[in-house]
Amino acid sequence: MAKKTKIVTKGRNSKLHAGCVNPPIYQTSTVLFPDLASYHSAENGVRFYKETENGNAADYSYGIYGTPTTFALQDVLCELEGGDACVITSSGLSAITTTLLALLKSGDHILMVDTVYGPTRRFCNKELKKYGIETTYYDPTIGADIKNLIQKNTKMIFLESPGSLTFEIQDVPAIVKIAKENDIITVLDNSWATPLYFNPLKLGVDVSIQAVTKYIGGHSDLLLGAIITKGEAVTKRLFKSAQNLGVAASPYDCSLALRGIRSMAARMEMHQKNTNVVINAIKDNPKISKILYPAYEGDDFHELWKSQFKGAASLFSVVLDRKYSDAELANMIDNMELFGIGASWGGYESLVLNFDPSSIRTATKWTETASCVRFYIGLEDTEDLISDIKKALDRL
Repeated sequence: MAKKTKIVTKGRNSKLHAGCVNPPIYQTSTVLFPDLASYHSAENGVRFYKETENGNAADYSYGIYGTPTTFALQDVLCELEGGDACVITSSGLSAITTTLLALLKSGDHILMVDTVYGPTRRFCNKELKKYGIETTYYDPTIGADIKNLIQKNTKMIFLESPGSLTFEIQDVPAIVKIAKENDIITVLDNSWATPLYFNPLKLGVDVSIQAVTKYIGGHSDLLLGAIITKGEAVTKRLFKSAQNLGVAASPYDCSLALRGIRSMAARMEMHQKNTNVVINAIKDNPKISKILYPAYEGDDFHELWKSQFKGAASLFSVVLDRKYSDAELANMIDNMELFGIGASWGGYESLVLNFDPSSIRTATKWTETASCVRFYIGLEDTEDLISDIKKALDRL
């Protein structure tokens, strides 16, 4: 099946739910069994994915390990990513932290991309460090040269492509090849492209992480994360630790994500179309010196993006023409009519924030000296969005 078809058809076995087209919300903590033998034979949550043919209650042992609502969402995400198994967590960040805690131990070393999502960096610096796990940040453009950073105790390479804020594309096949030669686990945060536009597991990555909160949910009304795995060894390690950590997700939020995912293909097409229209309208504005968006032909990573991705999200950044003061940037952003000021993205509404990469990076130096602004393009009319951006730039 095409992915657009999978989005609509997977994770909704109506035969198990009295013919209902949508899986019900199984809002429960306790699961009752007909006898002790059934209770003791329950799989205790090991089956984190795939509906069974008969929906046997013995497949569900306790609410924390998932309900039929949870399994329905895991099923469709497994199908889209091409994974063997999936576990749903309470947020995108918890999907990342659960993966790191499950697959690393005291004395291990992790190679972390320097353009990683800020809270992931914070977790490495503050929490992993407490457990004796060493983190080395690396240049996202390093490619096969990552072999020079591998230590005897390197157990994981973490990728995020494109990178947060500045959207560098990584050479995922080259890095995965080096990792496999050295028996190192690879993990990739795939929230920007979603499974529709990028398939890291097909490129040999072991674990793909999704912030379900964003494009999959699509309506800015839930917090969820997903960990999709490939390979029996990694899957068993991760799922056992997820059980031990008490990782759980609300069945209600899983139901919202199932609702959102059905329209994801249509929404992503509109997001991408709107973004292209907006960028083409502002690319020659004298207040903008550079556009950071890999799907844009003028972007430094455009060719690498084309070789790996099937589409693009609607989050991009611009480098302005010079360094502006905080007051000048506030005058630009605070008075925008349609772009809200917010840290998330992936919903229906457009957003804007300014940022400074030079204060974040440690392995690479951000060489641009001008101010940077990130835009998230929602589902509003593009002419209205373009007008709002142009007026904002005029205020600088």
